[in-house]
Amino acid sequence: MLSEFRVENFKNFKDELIFRLDQVKNYEFNTDSIMDGIVKTALVYGRNGIGKSNLGLAIFDITLNLTDKEKNLDNYKYFTNLFKNSPVKFYYKFKFDSSYLVYKYEKDNPQNIIKEELYIDGKRLVYYDHKKHEGEVKLAGAETLKNDLKEKNISFVKYLESNSILIENRDNTVFNKFIDFVNNMLFVSSLEKGHHQGFKTRYKLIAKEIIESGKLKDFELFLKSADIGYKLIAKEVDGEKLIFCDFDGHEINLFSIASNGTYSLAALYYWLIDLYKVTLIFIDDFDAFYHNRLARMIVQEVLKGNTQAIITTHNTSIIDNDLLRPDCYFNLVDGKIDSFSGYVQKDLCKAHNLEKMYRTGVFFE
Repeated sequence: MLSEFRVENFKNFKDELIFRLDQVKNYEFNTDSIMDGIVKTALVYGRNGIGKSNLGLAIFDITLNLTDKEKNLDNYKYFTNLFKNSPVKFYYKFKFDSSYLVYKYEKDNPQNIIKEELYIDGKRLVYYDHKKHEGEVKLAGAETLKNDLKEKNISFVKYLESNSILIENRDNTVFNKFIDFVNNMLFVSSLEKGHHQGFKTRYKLIAKEIIESGKLKDFELFLKSADIGYKLIAKEVDGEKLIFCDFDGHEINLFSIASNGTYSLAALYYWLIDLYKVTLIFIDDFDAFYHNRLARMIVQEVLKGNTQAIITTHNTSIIDNDLLRPDCYFNLVDGKIDSFSGYVQKDLCKAHNLEKMYRTGVFFE
């Protein structure tokens, strides 16, 4: 799991932003939102334009380096902070079982890495300077790997993973878990448009995915729990698999009558089908079309599995200790992000009204 992330000089984050997911408290309620001492489900708040979307893009920059999955390079225009003429610095700390892996690197544009370093339990095992075209590898089985990438504009870590047969040992097991984790990260934005990054190489049609996954009845129940009581049937029209609503024998294509909210729900369900395969999901502004009860229901759906989730929202009605806990709610303010419990000196308990405290500015530095 991702336990800590840092970024400096990326878009509106001029100074170093530190996002700690391992600063958990000893709360005895809603323990399903914590896993292995790390926040499993985080809700991130912040005013418009403060950088919530940029936080997601920064975290998912790693997928540009290490995966061949979906990439939206258009989102990475104006990569560096406009007030600071220096590279962007990224720092990731992951926990796998009892081991910690740190991957840090510098870039001056989305596709040009300047330097990479990888540590496992404090030992530097991979280093590469892309300007000098030199580095070192101390992972067993990769020591003799050619380290001249003059003709290759790729991550050295990705090159190493693709061209080495690593000997089975503890460090290499952690390294492989890291590669697998990054390959299965998913960033979802603009649900109604299907925009995503990572996890898949392409986006299937929603109806086709639901039908072929055998999830049509489950999708019908999912909509029903959101007070959308359609009877759904699968049909094939001109070779295309579609979902229709049955109104006492009168059949209409679901997406020809769906509101923005219903379509957004269907798009979210599309991703929930495979959520058990996803290691980390970042959902940006997930509840733009949802009423309060529905927003709460969706967070509860995400909580059910072991997928680490970071969700940005403006919906204050879901700030309460019945859903999550003070160390799982975060506020992004002027280039700093911390949990609600981190913003206050006093201990917060289940009886505290977190929404009221947020609205009165308690969780603002």
